[in-house]
Amino acid sequence: MEKGCGKVLKLGIVQMSVLEGKVEDNCRKIKKAVESHAADDIDLLCFPELCISGYDFESAALSDREAAFFSELAAEYEIAILAGIHIPEGEKHYDTACLWDEKGELQGEYRKIHLWDTENDFFEKGDELVTVPFRGWNIGMLICADYGFPEVSTPLAQKKNADVMIYPSAWGAGWEDLFTTCSKMRAAENQVYTVALNRASGDAQYCGNSTVSNPDGSTLMRLWTADDAYARVVLEKE
Repeated sequence: MEKGCGKVLKLGIVQMSVLEGKVEDNCRKIKKAVESHAADDIDLLCFPELCISGYDFESAALSDREAAFFSELAAEYEIAILAGIHIPEGEKHYDTACLWDEKGELQGEYRKIHLWDTENDFFEKGDELVTVPFRGWNIGMLICADYGFPEVSTPLAQKKNADVMIYPSAWGAGWEDLFTTCSKMRAAENQVYTVALNRASGDAQYCGNSTVSNPDGSTLMRLWTADDAYARVVLEKE
């Protein structure tokens, strides 16, 4: 079926390691991934949480072109992209998920509500749930620790009419069981697809195991590794 038909949604899942604070290195790696997968038969290419600046907050404070970088990539390679990035707003900073269309135009952004540990020292909490109409689907965006809170996923599905919830994440090593279980739980209780898109291990250790769950809570796809990996996944509406 061709793009935009509304019955299927084809996702490219990029599970990548991030070098904390190495903005230029991470941008080169991201661009290489886009170059590699832009010609794939996909509607949306997805990257994990804070995939440019990482958790080096000194570097993040100086990294103010992350949104522009992805916008330019999307337009150059004519591919829609969803990614977890840092966005500054005046003196405030937000852990954000954004979706750009194939022209590089921003279609929606979500600011992380449930900040975790040292994130509270740098980021401001978001306060709004977001769905993005995209090729006949309503895409809900949440981030990482939000996975543990049905208080945000349930209204996103029931009130904001999300068909799929995509969670760019950075879950640490050793937590893969909880990470994949949350994916199944949020999918089953809301009867929507969930995409748990995690980082791979790099100079910091993450558990990988990016998982896509069906609306009944079964597993559609799981990357059984903490290394860099890629998967193409097709979601279908009944």
